[in-house]
Amino acid sequence: MKAILSHSYGGPEVLRLEDVPVPKIGPNGVLVRVRAVSVNPIDWKLRQGHLRLLRNFVFPVIWGADCSGEVVEVGGAVTLFKPGDEVYGFKDGSVGKTYRGTYAEFIAVPEKSLAKKPANLSHEQAAAVPLAALTAWQGLLKQGRLEAGQRVLIHAGAGGVGVFAIQIAKAFGAFVGATAGSHNQQFLRELGADLAIDYERERFGERIAGCHVVLDGVGRSVWRESLKALKPGGRLVALVAPIPQKSESRLGFLAVVAGRLLAAKVSARLRGRSLAMLRVKPRGGDLEKISAFIEAGKIRPVIEKIFSMDQMQEAHRLSEAGHVRGKIVVRIGD
Repeated sequence: MKAILSHSYGGPEVLRLEDVPVPKIGPNGVLVRVRAVSVNPIDWKLRQGHLRLLRNFVFPVIWGADCSGEVVEVGGAVTLFKPGDEVYGFKDGSVGKTYRGTYAEFIAVPEKSLAKKPANLSHEQAAAVPLAALTAWQGLLKQGRLEAGQRVLIHAGAGGVGVFAIQIAKAFGAFVGATAGSHNQQFLRELGADLAIDYERERFGERIAGCHVVLDGVGRSVWRESLKALKPGGRLVALVAPIPQKSESRLGFLAVVAGRLLAAKVSARLRGRSLAMLRVKPRGGDLEKISAFIEAGKIRPVIEKIFSMDQMQEAHRLSEAGHVRGKIVVRIGD
């Protein structure tokens, strides 16, 4: 089969289209013929080696987290799917000391990480959903405990996670404020945001207050003002870890991250608020719930651009450049 491999850390040029064996599945595994994947920031951050002090992989690796395709084979213990089913999901590619993600024509995925593809989405559209939508879902509803009638602020509202977060929050009856650049203000309103905030021209803390939840996909630079936007007892859910730009050792790397998180949590607690990092889980059950909202027309994916498999380097370059509206999708195979 064809797959996109990396034999080292580096820029987009390390992504190469090569032939590799079709993976085998275990009792709880599902072999999926991949039709489309999407590019997430974590893909190129891993490719660049940003997290190598935390997890240094043995090469070659196959990056990628999202997929949409058809079931080819199922393990003996699998009960939810059968060959021919159209499925989509988020795969955690970590396998021992290496990484086997979704940038391939065939992938082995745990049954629990998949869900039936929404009937009203193409494979390209479906591939744009899993990781971003699960991040928004788990961040808002599980970590943030958002309820109807509450106020939420969503940073980076025009990005991959933000697009789904706005729609999910509105579907659950929340008042939604969202930040984005000047050219995305109308787009935020089209997604359902009650208040669109232009971070290039105004301070979000002066536009919104009394929030029950802030979902932050930007990073540590907005934490202080985000805490001010929360009401007492409010929750800041952080999606981006405060990793150092440079560190000489794994211990030093972990110490900096832990120290920054502890300081931020203490600061939040002193203000009567809370801060928590989200670690998104590849839960097919959550994805099934998201599918129901998609099929009901309450949530839709937004795609910036679709590439072919041999254009993966270009897809990564576009993602790294930033300011992508929604998701970048790559067709796999013919």
